[in-house]
Amino acid sequence: MSYQPSASLLHGFAYQAAECYGKPHFLCRYAGKAVNSHELFEDATCMCCGRRATNAHHWPPRGKSPLFTLHGKTLKPALFAVCGSGTTGCHDGWHGGARFKALWKWDSERFAREWWEGSMMEELGPHSQALYGFGCWEAYDLRDGRIWQVRL
Repeated sequence: MSYQPSASLLHGFAYQAAECYGKPHFLCRYAGKAVNSHELFEDATCMCCGRRATNAHHWPPRGKSPLFTLHGKTLKPALFAVCGSGTTGCHDGWHGGARFKALWKWDSERFAREWWEGSMMEELGPHSQALYGFGCWEAYDLRDGRIWQVRL
């Protein structure tokens, strides 16, 4: 995709990192206003391996930057249902082993432009599950080269 938001919208973030804020979660959600509050959906499965999820992973990790602002809206990192903790299971693969990564991919340049210019965010709101109708998470296993798309 060739669309690139202006540097003024990125606020010093790399585009691929900024693109992950405000995007839909996978089988979990924030339980309150705090970035560290989350809850899994009933019967949530791990985004990476399909086993029963036991935790949620912030993407990008909270340590990078817990918040991103776009058009006056404060966006949080996306959450992914995963198995394990920060040191076990697939959750460890996001943290300790840096095995997994994910990028948000828009289905068209028009959808990317509508998000970054604000009209899509205004209509749907941050973290709307309806965003899966316009794009998906593309996840990567850096250990074995597997790539998969995540949509609900």
